[in-house]
Amino acid sequence: MTAFQEIWDPLLIGPFLWLAGLAGMGAVAYVLLRQAKVDNLKTFSWVLFISIVAALVFVVADLSRPWNLVNALMTSFFTGKFGLFRSWMAVGIVLLSVAALLLFLVALRHTVNIKMLNAVVDAGWFSVLLTAVGLLVTIYSGFLIAAAPGVPFWNTALIPVLWLLSASVCALALAELLIHRDDVAKFTVRAGTALEVAELIAVVALVNLAMYGGTTAARTSGWALVYGPLAPAFWGGVVAVGILTPLAIGLVSWRREIRLLLTAAAILALIGALMLRIVVLQAGVFEPVA
Repeated sequence: MTAFQEIWDPLLIGPFLWLAGLAGMGAVAYVLLRQAKVDNLKTFSWVLFISIVAALVFVVADLSRPWNLVNALMTSFFTGKFGLFRSWMAVGIVLLSVAALLLFLVALRHTVNIKMLNAVVDAGWFSVLLTAVGLLVTIYSGFLIAAAPGVPFWNTALIPVLWLLSASVCALALAELLIHRDDVAKFTVRAGTALEVAELIAVVALVNLAMYGGTTAARTSGWALVYGPLAPAFWGGVVAVGILTPLAIGLVSWRREIRLLLTAAAILALIGALMLRIVVLQAGVFEPVA
C-alpha cells in the first residue's frame, strides 16, 4: 500500500496539483502575453479562473470534514488566532483563494468594460502581484509534496523543480490551444521544446536519484515506476505520451508550425502532466520502521 493511498485520494489531489500548476503558471503566461500586446485573452483568462476554482474544489473535497476547515479559517480571520496557518494545506487554500480572486478580476476585465476594473487589472502593480501569486501557487503545489514527512521519494527539491517545469509546459500548451497567432505559436513551439527537454531530464533525475541514491523506501518507489505496477502509466503515459511525443512534434514544427500537430501536442502534454502527478504520488511509500 502506498503512502498516498493511505493519506490522500490520488484522483482528488492529483488533479488538484495539476490544476493549481496550470492556473499558477498560466497566470504568469497571461502577464507575459499582455506585455507582448496579445489581445483576445477572454477565453484564456476564464479557463485559468475555472482551473483555480476546480483546484480548490478538489483539495477541499479530499478533506474528510471540509466544513471544519472553513469554520477554522473564519475563526482565525475574525479572532486573530492564526494557529491553523501552521497547516500547509490551509496555507495553500488561502493562497489558492487569493489567486482565484485575482484571476476572476482578470477574466471579468476581458468580459465587461468597467473603467475602474480595467485600470486596476492593467496596472503594473497588479501584473507583479499576479505573477508573484502564480509562481507561489505553482511552487507550493510542489513543496506540499516535497515536505510530506516520512516519504523519501517525495522529500527532494527535484519535486518542486519538476512541478514548475511541468506547469510551465501546461501553460504553453493552453496558450497554444486557445490563442491562434503565428508569433504566439512560434514562441510556444520553441519554449515548449526547451521545457520538454528540461522536464525529461528532471524526471530521469528523480527516478535515478530514488533508485540509486535513496533509502529502501525511495528505491521501492523508483522500482514501482520503472519496472513495477506503475511502469505502464509512467513509461506510456508520462514519458511517451506526455513528454517524448510533444517534444518530437515540437522539433518537427521548429521551422513550420502545423496547427493540427501543435494542437495534438498541447493536449498530450496536458494529459501527461496530469498523469505525472498521479503516478509520482502513487509511487510514494513510507520509510520502513526498523
